[in-house]
Amino acid sequence: MARDADATRERILATAADEFAERGLAGARIDRIASGAASNVRLIYAYFGSKENLFGAVLNRELTALAEAVPVDVDDLPEWVGRLFDYHRAHPAAVRISLWRELERPELGPDHSPLYAVKVAAIATTVNTADTAVDLLVLLYGMAQAWFFAPVGLKRADGSDPETDKRISAHRRTLVAAARALIEQL
Repeated sequence: MARDADATRERILATAADEFAERGLAGARIDRIASGAASNVRLIYAYFGSKENLFGAVLNRELTALAEAVPVDVDDLPEWVGRLFDYHRAHPAAVRISLWRELERPELGPDHSPLYAVKVAAIATTVNTADTAVDLLVLLYGMAQAWFFAPVGLKRADGSDPETDKRISAHRRTLVAAARALIEQL
């Protein structure tokens, strides 16, 4: 039976995404990834060369999937922020792996500046200045991701369970309204 290299590579990437999202680059173990992907350590190194290269491939995969799933919508930036929040909620690996990269090795992996530059250029048409567009994109991404980084105690400060659909919906409404207010101030 011939091995399907593409399927094996995809299993490795999917398993590695879970491992890196949970443990970061430093805490991730190639042997756990190999086991979870029904593969072996030697094959992972043959495909990716190193744990760092595997991390970079996973990061690129996650950020590309995010960009494709939630393209910037300059006609409705506040709702775009809401969709970013929805995406991160449904696919937490993307935001977690990005954070691990910034915490552990910001220089690691592919340069995503061109991906962001396209978004900045699109946003610049809305706010009429490239300088403001970069800052606005940083703020909007931060707003969309803040819920996932906020201490659980803070999210429970009103006495509610932060994971209920009602609470998540309320947060999303507040997020979109805050994004709208921010954009209107520019």
